[in-house]
Amino acid sequence: IEQIGMKIVMEYERDHKRTPEDVSSLNLGYDIRSYDEEGSYRYIEVKARAREGAVALTPNEWIMAQRLREEYWLYVVANVASNPELYIIQNPSAKLEPDKVVDIVRYVVRDWREKAEVAK
Repeated sequence: IEQIGMKIVMEYERDHKRTPEDVSSLNLGYDIRSYDEEGSYRYIEVKARAREGAVALTPNEWIMAQRLREEYWLYVVANVASNPELYIIQNPSAKLEPDKVVDIVRYVVRDWREKAEVAK
């Protein structure tokens, strides 16, 4: 689903005379860096959904949206499995009010010293 979403967004950017670059593997807080002939940049986070529904942004993505403001874009590709539709939001940190969800599990070990040996 994500690969199809990325392909749709890359094609959209090219169709609009911009040059997109897939930087999703670099963990920058966005998936695509795209620029036009005037040197304007779009930092695009792509979210693809098989159908409809909420999208989740990572803390890194939300921080970059707040930092880059007008240059940061959220592209949501909905209904990828049937009839893909692309929705775009410029400066999502100014327009959206996400719910903060804390769901990271940590394991706190208090008795580690009793079980450990001192290194020699």
